[in-house]
Amino acid sequence: MFNLSRSQEIVWLHEELFPESRAYNFTASLDLRGPLDEPALRQSLATVLARHEAFRLELDPEDFPPKQRVNAACAPRYRTVDLTGGEDHEAAFEGLWREQHDEPFDTAEAPMVRWTLVRLAEEHHRLLHTEHHLVHDGWSFGLVLRDLFTTYRALAQGIPADLPDPRSYLEHVRRSVAAEERPGHRDGAVAYWRGALDGAAFDLPLPGLDPGRVRDVPHGDQLRQLLEPGPAERLRTAAHRHGHTPFSVLLTLFAELLRRESGRSDLVIGSAVGNRPPGFQECVGMFVNTIPLRIRLEPDDSALDAVDEVTEVLIRSLPHQGVPVQDLARELGEHSGTGLDNPLFHVMFSAHDAPVPHVEGLDLEVSVHEAFNTGTSRFALDVVLIPDSRRTVNARSGPGGMLLIWDFATDVYDRARIAGLQRQFTALLEAYLADTATGLAALTAAADG
Repeated sequence: MFNLSRSQEIVWLHEELFPESRAYNFTASLDLRGPLDEPALRQSLATVLARHEAFRLELDPEDFPPKQRVNAACAPRYRTVDLTGGEDHEAAFEGLWREQHDEPFDTAEAPMVRWTLVRLAEEHHRLLHTEHHLVHDGWSFGLVLRDLFTTYRALAQGIPADLPDPRSYLEHVRRSVAAEERPGHRDGAVAYWRGALDGAAFDLPLPGLDPGRVRDVPHGDQLRQLLEPGPAERLRTAAHRHGHTPFSVLLTLFAELLRRESGRSDLVIGSAVGNRPPGFQECVGMFVNTIPLRIRLEPDDSALDAVDEVTEVLIRSLPHQGVPVQDLARELGEHSGTGLDNPLFHVMFSAHDAPVPHVEGLDLEVSVHEAFNTGTSRFALDVVLIPDSRRTVNARSGPGGMLLIWDFATDVYDRARIAGLQRQFTALLEAYLADTATGLAALTAAADG
């Protein structure tokens, strides 16, 4: 039996306090076009389950907080559904994915992943993949896709599957728990955050947001925003020219949007980070942490200078990403009404930059749809950047677009307000790309125009 990692603990606590929430269920739909070898697909899923022990973890509810163990003999949760006889395939599929996503996991019984193969036509299927965030993060999902379709190709073609050896997630848990027990092991990181956040205000004054109010089930909605390949490539080029990343540019512009929205130029914005230690790139599991990025904007500065400063904030902060955010809040003396809601920030901006793997030689066209609208949002506003909107396992050509997914709490924002913020964000980006020397205040004026 093993303790939970600190990343797992916050997921488990959320589920204890909000049993009706499905915020930590992750569902993706894999669209499969072409002649499908269903037995090979099913065997490939079994191989994924056997390769990665994280999916076979289960919690022992007798302990509090619970401990976890690996179930060596669990079978895949797999079913097939044929929708070819119906008239409205998409409506029927929508009902299926919602049913699969909303079904709670019994975390005391492995595996914490389930699959449904949906037949829409002779050569058109969709595979619904749902897993629990106790055992999952974005990088892990890329490993699953690679292993699944590399194994499928090998089985379909009768050749060996060449896959690297996976790394044990429980090895990571053992190491992280041992590190937690060493006195002073993260004093330096905590000292950095104390200095970086000294004097910061965490109660961002957004319209409709009451930071002191405790929400029960965090109801939410979602709007997606596509940056077409043209402007996305201009952004990549401009960022590279000035030594930035597209993420740092967009984070700066998002902070400027919040400055306009809140009237505050000293902001704390949360961001999800991989927090994956060296040597664990081949490990499926939950590693993610969130960090509080303090961004101070000077409206009279040029937008380029602002991006420079935000880039420096990222460079200074990322080496200290290992402090669990719930522990950091306690170290800073910040508390929330439930002990779960993050008191350091109410708005998130993150990048889901784990690449979709490219598997050559497939007889299938495979496209990936993820980040469904779950009807929940753990923050007032939670924006995720997907740097390449071409979510396909097959070969890609030419530059891709970018996708921004805006999840929002419906007791703070409505869809019309979020759509308005998206338009302003697009205008800020267009103004920045037109002239990076423009002042932030002028960018805001351009957005208003």
